[in-house]
Amino acid sequence: MLLLAFIGFSSCKKEKADENKRVLEIGVLLPLTGSGASPGVSTEVALQFAREDISEYLARIGSDIELKLTIEDTQTDTLVALEKIGELKNKGIQLVIGPYSSAEVKMIKPYANENDMLVVSPSSVAVSLAIPNDNILRLVPSDLSQGEAMDAWLNSDTIEILVPVVRDDIWGKELCKATRDKFTAHSGIMMDPVYYPVNDQQFADELAVVKNEIQQAQGTYPGKKIGIYLISFGEGTGILSEAAQDPELSGYKWYGSSAYAQNGTILTDIQASAFASLCGLPCPVFGLDGNAADKWQPLLEKLQTSLGRKPEVYALVAYDALWLSVLSYLNTGLYVSTSELRSAFIEMADNYFGVTGRTTLNESGDRAFATYDFWGVRFFLNEFTWIKLGTYNNLTGKLEKL
Repeated sequence: MLLLAFIGFSSCKKEKADENKRVLEIGVLLPLTGSGASPGVSTEVALQFAREDISEYLARIGSDIELKLTIEDTQTDTLVALEKIGELKNKGIQLVIGPYSSAEVKMIKPYANENDMLVVSPSSVAVSLAIPNDNILRLVPSDLSQGEAMDAWLNSDTIEILVPVVRDDIWGKELCKATRDKFTAHSGIMMDPVYYPVNDQQFADELAVVKNEIQQAQGTYPGKKIGIYLISFGEGTGILSEAAQDPELSGYKWYGSSAYAQNGTILTDIQASAFASLCGLPCPVFGLDGNAADKWQPLLEKLQTSLGRKPEVYALVAYDALWLSVLSYLNTGLYVSTSELRSAFIEMADNYFGVTGRTTLNESGDRAFATYDFWGVRFFLNEFTWIKLGTYNNLTGKLEKL
């Protein structure tokens, strides 16, 4: 059991599923297929572990509540996400964990607000979705923090000009801007972003543009001052695999982003893994709190055993999201207005210390405190694997490379 807690709850009036149990059904929107499948699968496993742990807790405190998860695959597609949240609403579900991407959250946000549903995303980070008093809560900080962390690493590497390769969606564009704003404030130069469609499978055209921008930059800057910034989901593996075939693209430092950190797809592609190892590719992502290691270490080991690889950090965030959701319902009762549930969730988050540490939310309903871990692919013990390369603390502004 990874969490010991007791929260009292008021009486509820929901009909019993049988003569002994009342069902608390929580919806889940995950990308189990498509470019977000790697973190989607990790998160599904973590949520099943959370359900088991919470069920044990409910039995121990003598609760008559049975927790049920209804998991839907968004296919990493915004229109499918909108369709699936409608299906969850039709089943009478009030609270949804997910979706994974900011583009999906943006798509379902109007529906959630209009249909009085509470959405708790463990991974959406787009800056424009940080809106107070809506029905979207996010257990990770916005990408303003990630842009700051990446800028710190770029400055440490003395990079002066950056060529961005960017997923053409709300998350990609806003992360690129957040990093650009920090980077240019320190006299760095960012070239025009090279955008690629979210459903792209071939990237030769985009990489040709990248090479052209590098050639422009070389007129003023030496190669060691030029970086390539990859803002991608799982399709980043395809980009790296194609780039590996061009010697001109391997002579520069590459940098990644949160949605690719610890992604499992690259580990199945030796060419992409070798290229990432050669070019660095440090990927910042919301980091685990060292003070909560006694909570997250057992879960992390359990997830690694089940998945056969390191899970993305968002899986552990989702674990906390389900605990917070259930504890909020225990505090309010199963039949409660969404505004009351939202208030209870925020209050619970402010006083909760879970596997990812403090979960306090800010005025926009996003996580207030953050450190960022940088991960890179390296050859270790006869295989390529994700290795932690460093940490950035947004509170102190301190970067530590390992």
